Amino acid sequence: MIWISLILNSIPTLFTREVLKFFCELSEGQYKREIFELYTYFQGDISIFRKQSKLKQSIDDIIEDVFHLYLTLPFKLGSTKGKKLSPKSKKVFQFAKVLAHKTKGGFLLEKLFDEVSGSIKLNNEEIAELIFNLVQNKAFLAVSLEQRKKKFVIHF
Repeated sequence: MIWISLILNSIPTLFTREVLKFFCELSEGQYKREIFELYTYFQGDISIFRKQSKLKQSIDDIIEDVFHLYLTLPFKLGSTKGKKLSPKSKKVFQFAKVLAHKTKGGFLLEKLFDEVSGSIKLNNEEIAELIFNLVQNKAFLAVSLEQRKKKFVIHF
């Protein structure tokens, strides 16, 4: 129903495309009626996508949830204790452990996606969903820019 445009300064990765597809499906599913009635009932008023209710997230919240996978920020391993992970999720987590060990702590989701897609016979959507669920369950924690800056002392 909708088209999404993303302007990048480099060629989009497979992971980026999967995240865009997921965002498109999620937003279409949540705003199906509004999209169909955008130019009739709502007369082109796009503020309906910014409103939040108990049943719907605002489009800003959806963007935050989906794109807050911090495609450019490194991740570190979180805890899996007390979390029910599927066998596939556990495999992805093991790949992340190896990757984190190789890179001495931080890893990029894009690199993890590439490692998993080259080793496990899952389709790209499944891999992206598994990684997304691990981020949502805080098994993967983003390393914020502030934390990264603290590691580097800059002298002038």
